[in-house]
Amino acid sequence: MRKAISLPTLALATLLWVTLPAQAPVQSPQAYVATAPARAAEADAARIQQLRALVEAAEIALEADEEERAAARCEEADVLTADWPLELLKQAEVQGLLQRLKEVEEQLTDEAAPGTEPGLKAPDEVVSISGDELRAELELVRQAEQGTTYDYPIDLNDKVLTWVSLFSTTKRGFMENALGRASMYMPMIRQVFAEEGVPSDLAYLAVIESGFRNEAKSRAKAVGMWQFIRSTGRIYGLNGNAWVEERRDPMKATRAAARYLKRLYEITGDWYLAASSYNAGPLTLERAIQNVGTRNFWDLSRSRWLRTETKNYIPELCAAILVGRNPERYGLRIVPLVPYVYETVTVSSMTSLTVLARCAGTDASTLKALNPELLRGSTPPGTYQLRVPPGKAMDCLRQLAHMPATKRLDFNSYTVRKGDTLAKVAKRFKLNPDDLLAANDLTAKQFQPGRRLLVPPPPVIGLEDRDIGSSAGRVKALGDRPLAPLPATPRDLDAPTGTAIKTEPPPAAPVLDLPAPSPRMEPRTPPAAPAPEPKEPVTRLPAGSVLRAKPGDTLAKLARLHGVSLGDLLRLNPEAAKTLHPGDEVRLPGGTANTRPAPPSTAISHRVRKGETLAAIARKYSLSPADLKAWNQLKGERIQAGQRLRLSPR
Repeated sequence: MRKAISLPTLALATLLWVTLPAQAPVQSPQAYVATAPARAAEADAARIQQLRALVEAAEIALEADEEERAAARCEEADVLTADWPLELLKQAEVQGLLQRLKEVEEQLTDEAAPGTEPGLKAPDEVVSISGDELRAELELVRQAEQGTTYDYPIDLNDKVLTWVSLFSTTKRGFMENALGRASMYMPMIRQVFAEEGVPSDLAYLAVIESGFRNEAKSRAKAVGMWQFIRSTGRIYGLNGNAWVEERRDPMKATRAAARYLKRLYEITGDWYLAASSYNAGPLTLERAIQNVGTRNFWDLSRSRWLRTETKNYIPELCAAILVGRNPERYGLRIVPLVPYVYETVTVSSMTSLTVLARCAGTDASTLKALNPELLRGSTPPGTYQLRVPPGKAMDCLRQLAHMPATKRLDFNSYTVRKGDTLAKVAKRFKLNPDDLLAANDLTAKQFQPGRRLLVPPPPVIGLEDRDIGSSAGRVKALGDRPLAPLPATPRDLDAPTGTAIKTEPPPAAPVLDLPAPSPRMEPRTPPAAPAPEPKEPVTRLPAGSVLRAKPGDTLAKLARLHGVSLGDLLRLNPEAAKTLHPGDEVRLPGGTANTRPAPPSTAISHRVRKGETLAAIARKYSLSPADLKAWNQLKGERIQAGQRLRLSPR
């Protein structure tokens, strides 16, 4: 999956050597073989340096409360990385910068109006029920779950039971609508998850992420049912341009989500940590594990190293599985929808959806529902696999076979005027210049005043600038190949208190014989994450030691081999973070100067919400109220809603 793509350097070198002028000194092909990768590496290094400068500028602007400038730098960084090749996006240094960029964007959108975020990702702490309410909810869950088994581990503690109560009361309407939409996609999702070796109960992750809505778009620009951000989506084969957005496609996005979840499980060895990484990012979760010193999610959730949204994520997921499996037993009324089934038709050239709907004997809205990745009222230029209702494929193919090209499009027209440029006209209609030419089968030289152009309809959702920018760097989606099954699901996971629900493994894994639920189970240490065996025996040096880098070493590799935090290595070796050469010295964390954890980078500042007190904010970030007053030059305890407080000294 991470195999690098090799360049045909020898053929390129030979071609250049043959075409050199006769008077020029002839260099051997080997010289070009050596310099071509070097030039590519220099170009990548320049790109990374530019990204680093934008991320650092955004962080500085956010710290200075200049939110507009920070948002502008974030947007520039998004545009910069939109067409980067996968090999570059997968580099550890780039992943770290993208994670920092995501944290800044989350800080900027932390105060967005309530209700704008899709799904049920709660940004605020939820007070757990207790006493008689807790006992009553536990009894209700036990009665509802009689005879039900799960392939995802579930802990019945106060946090999970609180969310079960919320889903059947205050958030009942959302759950009924989300589970109604889930009835359409659940057969498809369970099939894909079974093929990929992922627990089928993880399908209810889409309740938390988007409420099973393909058109969902978050404040952090995550898109689709499974809420992929652009960079992660591209790594798992989901591409987008001015015509299609594959993150909105239920089938493709479900396949990508299953493979991403499986990869996260292979990294963490724990389904709770895998789901938490899906929400917060693997680097954020690993940083929390290193600082807290445990792989138990419930211990991590009591620390300051995870955002409140991530702390709520696993309780919400467990509750969604419990309620989603037996909604009627919790008093929910679900109106089932027609399952997501279809046939495919190969459309050889760009064709309007209204024309295709007439050919298939259906309506355009039905085709849009079956093909939610289409952003405009037509298929994209070139060949496209269109989904049509079952039983309609042959009729559609017959109609298309006898249809002339002039009848395939019902677009509006535009006549090029004097002074018009290709870029200006394309931007006016929210198109890429190349796509506008392709829609009209023209070359750039044929774009002349008086030329009549067919203009596709506007997109069904707003497009960003980078969607209509360069199409370079696009990659092919992953094939629908089955992957090896996952290791068996752990019998149970740690819980500070509560009951364990019995589970069954996914179809690809062996069946586990788990004990029946009991009133109380002693906490167990979760299984350690599976670590790959090193090719050579590695001797871990004592804390504070200095080692010399070997060929092929990176800071991420050294952090993994020596069991230290990558963040600590980056702070101690800032020069090595840019470039690490064989023989360079790398200092390992250790000693009194390095034992104190740094404040989390996700908490740069905090904007006061209505009803918050200084003491509550200090407690939320594990800080002293006196420090908060000193850092923000406050004379008393009084703060106002909307005021932004610094969470670190200047």
